Amino acid sequence: MVDDGVITEGSIWAAIWHMSWPIVLDFGAIALASLFDAWIAGRIGSSAQAAIGVGTQIMYLLIILTNALPMGTSALVSRFWGAGDKANALEAARHSIIFAFFFGTASVIFGLSICRPLLRFLGATPETEELAWQLLQFELLSNLPFCVLWITKAVFRAKGNARLPMAITFFTCAVTVCSELLLCIYPFQLGMAGIGISWLVASFLSAAIILHLLKESDFGNALNLKYLMPKYWSLTWLKRLMNIGIPACIQDVVWVVCNFAILLILARTHDPTAGQAAWAVGLRVEELLASFPLYALARASGTIVGQNLGAQRPDRASLAGWQIAAASACWCLIVVICMFLFGRNIAGFMSNSPDVIADSVQYLQIIGLSLPFQAYAITLFGAMQGAGYTRWPMIAEVVCLLFVRLPLCFYLSIGLHLGSLGTWIGMSLSVVLVGLLAAWQFKMGAWKTQQV
Repeated sequence: MVDDGVITEGSIWAAIWHMSWPIVLDFGAIALASLFDAWIAGRIGSSAQAAIGVGTQIMYLLIILTNALPMGTSALVSRFWGAGDKANALEAARHSIIFAFFFGTASVIFGLSICRPLLRFLGATPETEELAWQLLQFELLSNLPFCVLWITKAVFRAKGNARLPMAITFFTCAVTVCSELLLCIYPFQLGMAGIGISWLVASFLSAAIILHLLKESDFGNALNLKYLMPKYWSLTWLKRLMNIGIPACIQDVVWVVCNFAILLILARTHDPTAGQAAWAVGLRVEELLASFPLYALARASGTIVGQNLGAQRPDRASLAGWQIAAASACWCLIVVICMFLFGRNIAGFMSNSPDVIADSVQYLQIIGLSLPFQAYAITLFGAMQGAGYTRWPMIAEVVCLLFVRLPLCFYLSIGLHLGSLGTWIGMSLSVVLVGLLAAWQFKMGAWKTQQV
């Protein structure tokens, strides 16, 4: 199927469908693989699940530190491609790939150096810290190939090809799951280290495959060895990428820092291990059923908005954003019903601990109530980021997380002695506020005139 013209011409719903279903399946596969990690850890014990929860936040932090690049890549390539400026689209892709190797290497070095101290700072018990280190000493190495992989997938999606990145993700997750079964269950039984090694192997194989496919595509010249030499690098392109990506990166970093603070709050409750393990379980279920589909639709929205702004069709871009947000909210209503009806069954499948199951059910039901608002926040912010309009979403997210979520969670959990229940309530209320702010700013329309 030809990608050109599908997004900027014809039915908006056809454009949404063209971009959204492969990305939803893409993110869904990642969520399943992440959920499988938690299931594997559950077979080891509640401390292992807590280690997955803490370790995941450290991985999120390092991933986000490199996420400025793919965010800028997507906005620039989609805008240039929609405008028919393929030369600049190629330059944006080439520089993104070059910088990806530097960003990925830096994140590996930084991650390995801060990992153990950060685990202690987050209040992990000695057993949880050791299990998390067994995981992260291998998984952190995967940041380099994953950084290259994310950039290359962003280039394909920005052009309008979401199916190839989806196929690569399926391959990545299949290799990871099969490796974890071999390395963690039978025959090798390497424990948490097996999970990290599995992601490391899958990331290198996937990055090699997608770079080969890019070489054979319209963007093949981005990998021309001649133009990868330092004398052809331009820091101007890095500045353009970072002007778009850094605010989005800050937004995500604050989200992870806030999660670190949530872990510290849970560490001060009467049963910190159960609370942290329940968060690890609940977060992965939420990711699978809601967050990953929403982020997938946000990526689709960003491409559609970027290409239509490049094609000088802002009204079509706006309508697409609203339609994706509404569809996302409807999906989340279904998820909410499932969380209330089957929350205990889901939690019981993920853990054998009665305390973890009880806390997980509370998480799923309370956080579930805020999911329709989260749908509007994620998809509309994604649309604005696709336009290169990233500063206002950053400000809104930072204010709501640091000055609403954390004080609420601390007061309800510690001040009122509600424990993990207070944390879930504070998190849910802050999501409602972010969703309302996102809808208001998207309606104002300042993102339509953003220059990249």
